[in-house]
Amino acid sequence: MSRWRALIVLGIALYTLSPLFGVEDPYSLPVSTVILDAGHGGHDPGTSTAWAFAGGTVYERDLTLDITKRVYSLLAVSKPELHLILTRNDDTFLSLEQRSRIAYSTELPPKTSALFVSIHINSAPSKEASGFEILTKKQDKRVVLLNKDTPLMNIGTLSSQSFLELNRDLNHRNLVVAKTFEEVFSEKLPTSRNRGVKEMDLYVLNASRIPAVLVEVGFITNEEDARKLVSPQWRQVVAQAISEAVIRCL
Repeated sequence: MSRWRALIVLGIALYTLSPLFGVEDPYSLPVSTVILDAGHGGHDPGTSTAWAFAGGTVYERDLTLDITKRVYSLLAVSKPELHLILTRNDDTFLSLEQRSRIAYSTELPPKTSALFVSIHINSAPSKEASGFEILTKKQDKRVVLLNKDTPLMNIGTLSSQSFLELNRDLNHRNLVVAKTFEEVFSEKLPTSRNRGVKEMDLYVLNASRIPAVLVEVGFITNEEDARKLVSPQWRQVVAQAISEAVIRCL
């Protein structure tokens, strides 16, 4: 029997037995695993702008990696029980598919869920655009959440729900997570403009297959935001906001 056929048989068996144990929303289970994704990297620098006060060109890939590592360090100390994963920990290029695969192929302990946080820097044609925004998957975008690539350990949690039910539950959890991040950012970054929660049809938000947000922490094309972003002290404040938002989502 092929692995995929075996998984189908196991899934059907678990689905049949699920009424005995009660059907659970798999995305509302306690979070055991957090995937931290530093946007861009390597030959993909992301957005960039040259500023005299920064001594030259500032690249998104460098800022996102620095912030992500700070978040990792904060969570490692405050929540040592969490399984923390960095999609990249140096200036390496990863495709969107590679980043997403890390998210959906990670085995989870029984009765737990995961969270994917992708960290980015924004840009705009207008230098007036500023502030942070939280991006989440479009509610009407249905994605495959259980297939041959699903880790064996995760099948039992997912198989008690239908395709539509899984998408419904994921959408609900995504909005809860996104609003939590927005609230924390508003509290911790009071001098930054709150651009709100926005639904976006982005590859990593769809393909990660777990609750996910993409946070744009500021605009490198805005002088005030850029001055903040090149400051290590400010990046630490941003990291503290992200880590606090993660903790509130556990």
